[in-house]
Amino acid sequence: MSNHKILIVDDNPLVVKMHLHYLKRAGMDADTAPNGKEAKSRISDNQYDLVILDLMMPEVSGFEVLKFLRTSQKNSSAKVIVASALNDKEVVELVFQLGANHFITSPVSYQSLIEKVNSALKGE
Repeated sequence: MSNHKILIVDDNPLVVKMHLHYLKRAGMDADTAPNGKEAKSRISDNQYDLVILDLMMPEVSGFEVLKFLRTSQKNSSAKVIVASALNDKEVVELVFQLGANHFITSPVSYQSLIEKVNSALKGE
């Protein structure tokens, strides 16, 4: 089992379940947050190595969570993989400007998620 702290932030329970399954299959585990508000709370209370983040969520968007994460004392250096169906050029450019390390288009395949996770955790 990996000793990296990972947080999955997505309001779709099926996506969360799929990400958890993929990570478990690769020998990793993760905390989850069902929305941006809960994600901000978890980010304030815990230290993470990696955050897998959806953009389209009610109340507090993934963009807001990413901005919050980058100003967090505990988590400003956490790696971020944005996993979203919002994949037009402007959105992708914005998430990188806000500090994301990787972007993958949803729905996510096992191979692409684990490749990005491994790359992010190696500091790439």
